[in-house]
Amino acid sequence: MAVMDLYSKRQRRLRGEVSDVYSYDSFPSTFRVQVSFMIEELLGGVEEYFRYHQAKRAYTEIVKVLRKEYGQQSITKVRHNEPYTELHNFLIEEQDVERCLDVIELSFGLGDSVARSPGYMNRSNPDKRVDECLAELNERFKEAGLGYELIDGKIVRIDSQLLHSEIVKPAIGFLNAEVYSGPRDEFLGAYEHYRHGNHEEALVDALKAFESTIKVILTANGKPYGAGDTASKLILACRDADLMPAYNESQLQSLVNVLSSGIPTLRNKNGGHGQGEAVRTVEPEIVAYGLHLTASAIVMLAGLEAKRRAAP
Repeated sequence: MAVMDLYSKRQRRLRGEVSDVYSYDSFPSTFRVQVSFMIEELLGGVEEYFRYHQAKRAYTEIVKVLRKEYGQQSITKVRHNEPYTELHNFLIEEQDVERCLDVIELSFGLGDSVARSPGYMNRSNPDKRVDECLAELNERFKEAGLGYELIDGKIVRIDSQLLHSEIVKPAIGFLNAEVYSGPRDEFLGAYEHYRHGNHEEALVDALKAFESTIKVILTANGKPYGAGDTASKLILACRDADLMPAYNESQLQSLVNVLSSGIPTLRNKNGGHGQGEAVRTVEPEIVAYGLHLTASAIVMLAGLEAKRRAAP
């Protein structure tokens, strides 16, 4: 389950043959085979499939969900008797990247749950095994230059490793707290829309996540706000309640301007309104900017709230 740093990999790095630009639209055959092996390590290989009912049940459940959601009697061109064969053949043959990601998300999501059971195929230290499998998947995504990562059971599209590691993941970390369950669902929903190319919907959900985060913080501090308050009004409420840093008025106003003109205006101009006579196209770069801006705001606001809660 460890990713080996083979001689050939080191040589490719030395020759500068490792791309620093992510791709999204196709999965190389080597990556597909690697994922197939990883699913076997997580859920069980062919021998374990026929030996343990837990493994057979896991594969059967995944294939059953895919067949139903796709409206197909079989997810492969040739119908197989065993879900194990059907799933692995689908992963190797399917050209639609999003459908491959469906298999990965379902397999690793289910594995993260059932394979942690002490009785799963009589494995010792199942938590360690599952954690290693999940970590390896994300490492394989990175190694293959694919702009995806599995976070909390969901595949998330990433555009910049620096932004992703320094902004998006910390934002999700804060939102994992129970009190932020609403904003978290909206935030992950925005990235799900982004991954599927639903750009306007991604901006709308990003704004919802931003607004919901502020509402949670205002409520936690006993500060009032109107049920229909816009993002701009919520920002002002945070400022007036001293819930954002006020080193001086100009710095505070700059922060308010960034938040109000960035996230809300992107949405107001590009999503959430009628298209009018011309069909509007929202560029993915604009959506990525809006999502990263939202994540930055959430990290700042939720981070300050965490400090307040930790204060004696």
